[in-house]
Amino acid sequence: MKKAMLIAAVRAAITGCATSSTGVAPMGDGWYILHGSDLTGWGTPNEVKAALLKEAGQYCSKQGNELTQVHHSGTEAGWISSSTADVRFRCK
Repeated sequence: MKKAMLIAAVRAAITGCATSSTGVAPMGDGWYILHGSDLTGWGTPNEVKAALLKEAGQYCSKQGNELTQVHHSGTEAGWISSSTADVRFRCK
């Protein structure tokens, strides 16, 4: 039982900081996009989305704005692919 809890804690720690992002890119008409993927192979699309939403919020905050109008999608990891996610957003 202790071993399972330790593995879960290590996984959570690694997954939380192991998301690769392409960085914020403008899409036009005030929209931006972020694309990210899990680097560990264990993460879920929701974990990738959470990291991307945090990055989007920081981007908007640096402009003196708030994150608004968020749209997101994600794909589960497969045999040879990692979980990925896209976040489209506006800052207002």
